[in-house]
Amino acid sequence: MDLQFLQEYEQFELRHWWHVARRRIITGFFDRYCPNHQAKPPRWLDVGCGTGVMLNDYHRITDKVGLEADPNCVQRAQSKGLRVLQTGVDWDLKSHGRFDLVSLCDVLEHVEHEQPALRAVYDALNPGGILLVTVPALQSLWSSHDVINHHFRRYNHKQLLALFDPRQWEVLKSSYFCSFLLPMIWAFRKLKNRRERNSTLPPTHDNHFGPRWLDAILYAIFRSEAAFLRVMNLPPGSSIILVARKK
Repeated sequence: MDLQFLQEYEQFELRHWWHVARRRIITGFFDRYCPNHQAKPPRWLDVGCGTGVMLNDYHRITDKVGLEADPNCVQRAQSKGLRVLQTGVDWDLKSHGRFDLVSLCDVLEHVEHEQPALRAVYDALNPGGILLVTVPALQSLWSSHDVINHHFRRYNHKQLLALFDPRQWEVLKSSYFCSFLLPMIWAFRKLKNRRERNSTLPPTHDNHFGPRWLDAILYAIFRSEAAFLRVMNLPPGSSIILVARKK
């Protein structure tokens, strides 16, 4: 990743309403589902951790490791004192030990074939260990944002569930999220796609800071989904979150 873009993207991860609200929802799931061994603290592996924003933000697990393919991201994460290691495409996760929690947050859409990745996660988890996955949802939302981020696909709920063999995994929770803002996101993507079809400008990502008052409203709406996700599954949204336990 280009150094200038890395710095820009890290600021979006740290401060943009979508990233912050999403991170709060994910770490709330960690609190709810992560195994809590009294004999020893749980171990967490965050695959595709970028510059380590979530690793650095979540303090309830202290034994944590990040894996990241981009060397500049690895260097940036290590400068924060995080244990982040560079990884290749072989998905040799168990060489880093066994874990009680593995997170794949917006990772699977970058993988052409998901099953080798999920088998590697399965092998790296302790019995009863937890996998948390988030992916972008709904192919109808496909745009240049997906193209420049090297996505292979966006998922629907059925497609994601089909990846988890019930002989190996117990799915504890699976739901769309970022649902309340879906009409706005859908309209934005459609207008963006139409504008780019009639333009010679290069593709662009969707991360932009708006007026503070607007970003605060959008954050509050997205963040409010956490309370609903504790008691129900949400209707279609722009992302899916899934929690599975290794049998």
